[in-house]
Amino acid sequence: MTKDKYTFDDLVEIVRKLRAPDGCPWDREQTHDSIKENTVEEVYEMLESFDSGDGAKMADESGDLLLHIVFHASIGEASGEYNIDDVTDAVCRKLILRHPHIFSDENFANSAEVLDNWDSIKRAERGQTSVTAEMKGISKYLPSLIRASKAQKKAAKSGFSVENRNFFEKYEKKVLHFCEINGITSEEGFSRMLFGMVSVANRLGIQPEIALNSEVDKFIAEFEEFENGKL
Repeated sequence: MTKDKYTFDDLVEIVRKLRAPDGCPWDREQTHDSIKENTVEEVYEMLESFDSGDGAKMADESGDLLLHIVFHASIGEASGEYNIDDVTDAVCRKLILRHPHIFSDENFANSAEVLDNWDSIKRAERGQTSVTAEMKGISKYLPSLIRASKAQKKAAKSGFSVENRNFFEKYEKKVLHFCEINGITSEEGFSRMLFGMVSVANRLGIQPEIALNSEVDKFIAEFEEFENGKL
């Protein structure tokens, strides 16, 4: 099956052959759950490749992630869940729907308006009728720092910031005061403080990833009270 240049259709066919009854035993045994951690790993390896400036490496790592997308679709096809055509159909429909200024007659003045409209359409698609629902929709599989940042930004757009929190005086304000008196204003200074907090967590036997995710849950619960007029 040697070719000068392989296509997306070739990849789909190769994966189908690998997972066929007479294909590779390992590939046939895999499930969504058994390879999901590998899928996440491929995402990070692709992101790392972008920093290399090496086009061949970027293509190689992007191919590894694409393989996982096709592989999961093959698993889905075998179980009757979905297939690769459903994947491409879904993303094409999403792009067309979320770009009415390109595929319809709507007009936006700038990219900020485009993003606001994108978010509105996304909320409608997901049936999210409140900002709280939107915040709860942030994937818990994200690294906790990214999830925390996303939740705080969504809350801030609705007028809720750390100053509104029940625990602000006890925790966040002390952190801000510590940064002020120690002159921590740069990314380097903050990163050292954050790294130090991880070290403290390790000494206390606390898993920082789990702890921060728990705090994000509390923050969303507080925002929900704020949105419902209880704060």
